[in-house]
Amino acid sequence: MNGIKMSDCRFYVDKDARTVVCVIPHVIKRDWEQHLTKDMVIDYLWEHFDFPDLKAHVGISTEFEKKLQMPRSFMGKAVCAPEDEWDEETGKLIAFSRAKDKCYKSFFRRANMLVQMVDRRLGDMIESFNDFGIKLDEKREALEKKIEERVK
Repeated sequence: MNGIKMSDCRFYVDKDARTVVCVIPHVIKRDWEQHLTKDMVIDYLWEHFDFPDLKAHVGISTEFEKKLQMPRSFMGKAVCAPEDEWDEETGKLIAFSRAKDKCYKSFFRRANMLVQMVDRRLGDMIESFNDFGIKLDEKREALEKKIEERVK
């Protein structure tokens, strides 16, 4: 997962209100790439796991893929207390940290949702294999009975 940098963000500073707001936008454009925060979960899967086509392996629907997309933007706000000394750079760091925290929490909620979905799919597969095994055992037992009857 590509790390979000302060240079990727927009900052709004209000010295009179002693506040700084940081916004991590939905689309971050860099010189050589375009990083979409909305696709962070899918990008992470592609970077870290050998899934040439996750949809084929797990059965992700277009509707579920939309649920994996991140929100439009993330905002963090820093407010300087009246008794503290105003420092714009410190405010930017605090606001950036809060926005980044929201972004990563959103990422992990979606990652957990994906893991739960894969877990359910694996549970369905296990149940299906167990049912198949039971049917095979029943057919084997029936076949053995037929063989015993013919042998008698």
